[in-house]
Amino acid sequence: MLIHLSLALLLQAAPRLEPSIGVSHTPIGTPTRSVGSVTEAANNAVLGFLATWRNAWHTSAQQSGYDGDEFRLRDVHCHWDGSFKGAGHHYYTPSVIHHGSRRSMCPNWYPTDEGEKPDERVQRDGALVPEWRTRVHEARAQLLDSLAALAERAPNDPWITGQRVRFLVDQGSATEAVDVARRCSAGAAWCAQLLGFALHAAGDFRGADSAFDAATAALPLKDRCAWTSAELLLDDAGRDAYGHMNCDERIAANTRLWWMARPLFSDSSADRRSEDYARKVMIRLHSALSWDERYDWRERYGSDAVGEMLVRYGWPAFSAYGGDVEQNSHASWMFFYDSTRTATAEYPQDRVHLVPQWNAVSDPFHAPADAWQLNMPQLKEGDEPVMKWWPNEHYAPARGGIVQLSDQTVMLRRDDDVMLATASELRFNGRAIKADTAAAVLVRTTAPGAIERVPRRAMQNPSALVVTAHVPGIPAVVGTEVLAPRGQLSLRTRFGIVPPAPLSALKSGEVAISDPVLLSGVEASNGPEGALGQMLGSTVVRTRKIGLYWETYGYAAGDSVDVALVITRTEKLSAMRRLGMKLHVAHDINGSVVVRWSEPQAGHDSWAIPSRVPIQARAVALDLSQLEPGHYSVQVQAGRRGGLPVTATKEFVLEKW
Repeated sequence: MLIHLSLALLLQAAPRLEPSIGVSHTPIGTPTRSVGSVTEAANNAVLGFLATWRNAWHTSAQQSGYDGDEFRLRDVHCHWDGSFKGAGHHYYTPSVIHHGSRRSMCPNWYPTDEGEKPDERVQRDGALVPEWRTRVHEARAQLLDSLAALAERAPNDPWITGQRVRFLVDQGSATEAVDVARRCSAGAAWCAQLLGFALHAAGDFRGADSAFDAATAALPLKDRCAWTSAELLLDDAGRDAYGHMNCDERIAANTRLWWMARPLFSDSSADRRSEDYARKVMIRLHSALSWDERYDWRERYGSDAVGEMLVRYGWPAFSAYGGDVEQNSHASWMFFYDSTRTATAEYPQDRVHLVPQWNAVSDPFHAPADAWQLNMPQLKEGDEPVMKWWPNEHYAPARGGIVQLSDQTVMLRRDDDVMLATASELRFNGRAIKADTAAAVLVRTTAPGAIERVPRRAMQNPSALVVTAHVPGIPAVVGTEVLAPRGQLSLRTRFGIVPPAPLSALKSGEVAISDPVLLSGVEASNGPEGALGQMLGSTVVRTRKIGLYWETYGYAAGDSVDVALVITRTEKLSAMRRLGMKLHVAHDINGSVVVRWSEPQAGHDSWAIPSRVPIQARAVALDLSQLEPGHYSVQVQAGRRGGLPVTATKEFVLEKW
């Protein structure tokens, strides 16, 4: 059976929490004990409440009606092999989670064209109709009273303590759950895990993180690796690399992963890591019985698929019930009945994908910006979202959503450091967005415990937020961040940099050139800072005319320098076009345009920047109106007559205006 080892260990490696019910999924580090009448009474009370909740949800779903389409029907049936057939088509979803058991899970996005519904992740009874919501709330209160009374008779019972914390959180009483967890005496590791779970639910992410660290330290070495495993959150390259690591290597990789997956470096809370641990504790609390509010936790009925879904995505925000007819139809087709409701598992489309590609974990300082993809890409009409984007994990940040902005960045050499200029396009999914320039910060980090806000200058032009700052010439991960008030969208960019050496490293007579910078335009005599203030926020050009800025190093103001600009189309040619070119029936759509001139020349903006090594900054206007949309590069060449030029290139995409 194909099961991710880390999930199997997470669910099965520990002693049983409740052997009398025949459940094998229990908290790692939980002490072993005998089963007595007190625990049996607690079991019966919990099962009685869960039966009430299931009945309430089933009745509410029938009263609300099934707002389903062929895609929801596909997800309700969730055939891992794509064998479900509806509307004349076989349907397969890339989100399917299958572990060789009788049931798979097909999580999906909640449709944006439907009215907003309560999120079960934060309001467990949100799917219930009002009258049932009240009754369930009262029933859960009675359950909590029963569990509290039973806890007085068995204060060291890990099962009872865990269920008290679980149902207090579900009841919206996270503060009381924290109090119960703090009084826990059922084993150091389990009590710390429960405290972290309760603190996370209460919004104390720093406290939760500390509690989970204490839980990790209290675990036996054989269990620690399973508890801290991040394997399920990784892409294919990451899972392959992770699978070849020993436990110590995995722990070191985890440190880098949570460093790079931090939602905002300018925000001190690391709630994504505490969310991971809280999800794992939730799984242990739910899987300690054969079934919960919605899922069957027996292995042969798909507990591994359910567990993986909850680790990667958390509890679904909404579940559409397919109805009794579809449930019976699915059971008949599968030749089994279980206690999982045949329903969808749906998540809001504004979730963010914080865990980056593996290359950003293994080599963060060389990681490009696209190693992170936080947000759903812009969709075209008719696109099914899950077919366009379904990440390995996603999360709802506690303080509000985060938008990943595109960027254009250049590193300009100075005598003893580097001036970083980075522009972020104020555009998301085709719409303009606003940014508070005063709130913009430049963050720089060289290690998990070394994160700083760099003194910066922030500017805003009609399309981009521009930040400039002096940074040391050593590798780092940097980005612009705009931390918004709670509940509003924050903005960020993030990427690795390996700065060039400062000018003090140049040898006598040596010359160099910076990368070119795309500008929205060129204003005469606005100086280097004014020119950089016009930076485009991405390398996508949507106008006929742009500016181009670059710097040369080692050429004095009066030196005679030959300059050339080479614009080259770089479209990837199809096999058919390459064949046609060989047969002389098709032409090469790629080609180059070259413009040459000599400096100094009147009419060309050029500025000398004070420095021990001469710095000349230049800006020119480019008219692209005669170029076809597509992929291009612009190369700047500069050199003394008769000598070898220095060159630098910028790639860009020209879109139809």
